[in-house]
Amino acid sequence: MTMMQHNTDHVLFYGDSRNNMIRSKKKDGDDDDDDSIMLVLVLLNYHLPRFTPILWDQASLHVCADGGANRLYDELPLWFPDDDPADVRQRYKPDVIKGDLDSIRPEVKEYYSEMGVKIIDESHDQDTTDLHKCVIFIRDYVPDLDKNHIKLLVLGGLGGRFDHEAANINVLYTFANVLRIVLLSEESSLTLLPSGYLHEIHVNRSFEGPHCGLVPLGAPSSSTTTTGLHWNLDDTPMAFGSLISTCNLLESDIVTVRSDAYLLWTTEIRYEP
Repeated sequence: MTMMQHNTDHVLFYGDSRNNMIRSKKKDGDDDDDDSIMLVLVLLNYHLPRFTPILWDQASLHVCADGGANRLYDELPLWFPDDDPADVRQRYKPDVIKGDLDSIRPEVKEYYSEMGVKIIDESHDQDTTDLHKCVIFIRDYVPDLDKNHIKLLVLGGLGGRFDHEAANINVLYTFANVLRIVLLSEESSLTLLPSGYLHEIHVNRSFEGPHCGLVPLGAPSSSTTTTGLHWNLDDTPMAFGSLISTCNLLESDIVTVRSDAYLLWTTEIRYEP
């Protein structure tokens, strides 16, 4: 089996940059070093969490998916009422806007175009979502960089219309063996744990939890085993229509998960501005 390693960092939202880390080690015990992580921020067309500026400062690449540019343009200046809106928009200028461009307002598109932002029109492709299009761009943006060293933090991907959320979860599944992607809101974090790995999840309980959950995706799990949870699973089957591990609780700073199915891993986020 090919070795895959996950390191999903969540910033501590109280002004420092300590990281929460998810590390995945292959079942045979192999591991590799992961000292250099490229953080990429993707903004979707839904309300942005108030910690967006904190994540922005840590990211190397900032991508707006179509109408995510409207959210950036409209919402960021509201969080800095003492600053000139033009100065705020200059500080938080995206590197790329990509999508079918049916949601971005004409004046916002013109504004960022005049600022030199790269705008990619993929209106010819109506079979994939704007997030999917952005993930493809990010995948190809750094072709020489090991994809295990790229981490996508997606803002605006949870909440709002459920069909949009389902499409975003489908993107997690589609790229599960290509890139590490985390959907974030002010209430939750969501990522996908592929099968065939022992996942060692380092949580930062100063802002994560106590609630958490594991939900099989794509197929039932006939066997999932965990440590570090209040209600651990021990070779436990999970499937819709029977047991899934929701409303569980973190009992440790380290959680391990092993399963024969792809699992969504979610933790509660406690944000205090």
